[in-house]
Amino acid sequence: MQQRASEYAELGINARWLSSPKAENAYRYALAFSSTERYGLNPSTVANVDRLVIESHAMASEWLKNRVSATGTVQIVYSETEVCVIDASAFLAQWQQIFVPARDDAIILHNLEPTVAFYCHEEELEVGRR
Repeated sequence: MQQRASEYAELGINARWLSSPKAENAYRYALAFSSTERYGLNPSTVANVDRLVIESHAMASEWLKNRVSATGTVQIVYSETEVCVIDASAFLAQWQQIFVPARDDAIILHNLEPTVAFYCHEEELEVGRR
């Protein structure tokens, strides 16, 4: 977690990292929205899933902005030990610096809306409604 926390700090993103028991609970909750058959969202627990293979970060940013509200916060779940909460506006502005291709898979949960997103290390995004 310290590496990711340092990365967020270097980007100037104010992230609140969850303690061990809270991170484990968040991870278990987020798993309900993750597919067990492939990298992505679970179609039996997430409705209206849109998928984007990222070919342009500018286009992907617009795509995300049309699907994820900039108000409130998002919880970014990497693993049972790495979960943080950041402003949704910071997520939308800096998602391409936050995620590292070939390393990161994450479930993103919005706190004010039933929006759930998935970032895949193979440069793919999915967004739906939980």
